[in-house]
Amino acid sequence: MKRPAVIGRPAKTPQRQHRELWLLYVASLAGVLLLFALVLRGAFQQSQMALIRNDLMAIGEELSSQPPPKPGDKKELQRIHKDFAAAHQQVEWFVEGHRQPVARQGERRNLGPLPHRRSGQRFLWQQGPDWISLVRPVDLDGVSGPSRGDGWLRISEGLESTEAQLHRLDASLTGAILLALLLSGVSARLISRRAVEPLEQSLSRLRQFSLDASHELRGPMAALAANAEMGLLETDAASPSQRRRFEAIASATSQMELLVEDLLLLARQDELRPERFQRLNLSALIDSQIALHRDGMDLRQHQVTVDVEAGLTVMGQASLLQRLLRNLIDNAIRYTPEPGTIGITAHRRGSLVSIAIQDTGIGLSDDHISMVFNRFWRASADRSDGGSGLGLAIASHICSAHGGSIRVTSQPGAGSCFVVELPAAG
Repeated sequence: MKRPAVIGRPAKTPQRQHRELWLLYVASLAGVLLLFALVLRGAFQQSQMALIRNDLMAIGEELSSQPPPKPGDKKELQRIHKDFAAAHQQVEWFVEGHRQPVARQGERRNLGPLPHRRSGQRFLWQQGPDWISLVRPVDLDGVSGPSRGDGWLRISEGLESTEAQLHRLDASLTGAILLALLLSGVSARLISRRAVEPLEQSLSRLRQFSLDASHELRGPMAALAANAEMGLLETDAASPSQRRRFEAIASATSQMELLVEDLLLLARQDELRPERFQRLNLSALIDSQIALHRDGMDLRQHQVTVDVEAGLTVMGQASLLQRLLRNLIDNAIRYTPEPGTIGITAHRRGSLVSIAIQDTGIGLSDDHISMVFNRFWRASADRSDGGSGLGLAIASHICSAHGGSIRVTSQPGAGSCFVVELPAAG
C-alpha cells in the first residue's frame, strides 16, 4: 500500500503567532458573550410568554362564568376593569358548531376558526407569528340554541409589545457585546504587547548580533581564503601532504564564507520592504537558474524536465528570487542520488504564480518534514552533504518577504516536491 505524502510548511513568525492568538482570544470571547446573550434573550422571551399566558388564564377565569356581551354593549365586562383594546387583547365567544364567534370584544384580530380539539381536552393554546391565544370552555346561559357549557372562549393577545421589548433587548445586548469586545480586545492587545516586548527585544538584539558578527567575519574570512590560495600556489608537487592541508583550509574557508553570507541575509530579512520591489520576469529568472545548474545536473546524470510558462511576472527583488530558486534547485540536486529526475514547472494559477521543483531523491520522514525549514537543520545527521542547513530557511524567508508561501510534500525513498506560490504582478 502506497504511503501518503506528508505536507510541511515553514513555522509561523512570532508576530503572526501573536496576531493569531489575539484573534483566537477575541473570537472565543465573542462566542462566550454571544452564547450568554442568546441564553439571556431566551430566558427573557420565556418569562414574557409566561406572563402573557398567566394573564390570559386569569382573564379566562373571570370571563368563563359571564354571558357573552351583546354587540356594542360592554357593561357586562366592566366588572373586570380591563380595556382589552389598549392591552392588544381580544375576547371571542364561540357556539359549538359555528365557525364564527357570536360576540367579540377588544382589539379586532382575525385569528380564523378554532383549532381542532381532542376528546376530553378543556384548555388549549393557539399561536401565530404575532399573537397567542387561550381556548377554554365557557357557560353560555342566555344564548339561544345551545345549552350551558356548549360554548368556547378564546382570549388572544398580540405579541407586538413583546417583540418591541426583544428588539430593545437585542440592541442593548449588541451594544454591550461590542463594547466588551472592544475594551477586552484593546486590553488584551496592550497586555500581550507588554508580555512579548522583552522577547521581541531579545530577538532584535540577537538579530543585530548576527548582523554585526557576519559583517566582522567577512574580513577575516577573506584574508584566510587569500592566504589559503597563496599557499596552494606556492606549494610544489613534492609536498602532497602540505597541499592537502591548504586544500582543506580553502574548502573550510569557502564553506564558512557561504555560512556568513547566509547569516547576513537572514539578519537582514526585516529590511525587505515591498516598496523596494520591482516588476520582474520570473520566467527569465527561472530559465537563467536552470542554465546555471545545467552542468551540475548533467554531471550527476540527472534527467531534467522543464515546463515554465512564458511571461510570468512578479513584484520583488531579483537577487533574492534568484537566491530562492538557486537554493531549491541546489537542494534537489544534492539530495537526489544519481541518476535521478528533477522536474521544474512554473504556471500562473489565478492571482498566484506557482513554482514546483520535484525530485526523485531520498525524501523526508514524518519527523523530519516538520523541521525542514528550520535554521541549521539538515537531513544528514553527519553533516556530510556539504550544506549549511540555512538554504531552505532562507527560501522560506524570501517567500514571506514577497508575500508568498512555500510548502513541501515528501515520501521517504520517493522524493520531495517544493511548491512556491508568489503573488502575480498584473
